[in-house]
Amino acid sequence: MTRKWIIVLIVGAGIYMGLSGESFIERKGMILASVSGSFGSADEMAYLKEKNQKLELEVLNLKQRNPSPPEGLIDAKVFSVYPFSGRSEMVVSVGSDDGVEVGSAVIGEGFLVGRIKEVKRDMSVVTTIFDSDFKLPVRIGESQVDALYVGGLNPRLDLIDKCAGIAGGSIAISASSEMPYGLGVARTMKVSEGVMQEADALPLFEVKDLRNVFVVAR
Repeated sequence: MTRKWIIVLIVGAGIYMGLSGESFIERKGMILASVSGSFGSADEMAYLKEKNQKLELEVLNLKQRNPSPPEGLIDAKVFSVYPFSGRSEMVVSVGSDDGVEVGSAVIGEGFLVGRIKEVKRDMSVVTTIFDSDFKLPVRIGESQVDALYVGGLNPRLDLIDKCAGIAGGSIAISASSEMPYGLGVARTMKVSEGVMQEADALPLFEVKDLRNVFVVAR
């Protein structure tokens, strides 16, 4: 089975389950398991995972009737810092000459990467969602439960209503007026309870894997 037909299979299955009310999150493991043998490398599996995640976000936004993806996107390359590592900031190849402004959202394929912190003529510094000072109102899963995403070494979803049922693996999407609505931010992991619920958060990307991003024109 070629990559083309595998992607067609996943897209078709995802749309069917999204429109029929079935949870794509619950079913995606079955789909991946059924086609994983057709891919022979880690790169190909990563490609499949990326397409699967993008589809999951599209289905979630479709079911919630969320706004369409933002327009006026500025293409940007991510500069390498290899062999050094760091997740809280990165530098991209566009700046004031391209219409980039401080505070603009930086996104990937349907997910939020961060916001512009500093702008020069031909490059800009981005604060990513991994930064410890990055906080953002989000909504979790199909039930749209309100929460606060907090970045850092161990990102988390905070201030969740104790009565809200949060399933592991649910996607939290951006819900702040300062960002485009409906961008994927993180998945819920371990949920703990106190006065309010809190969940470990797994962002939908790794900074080291980014090569291309988009800046949302303001």
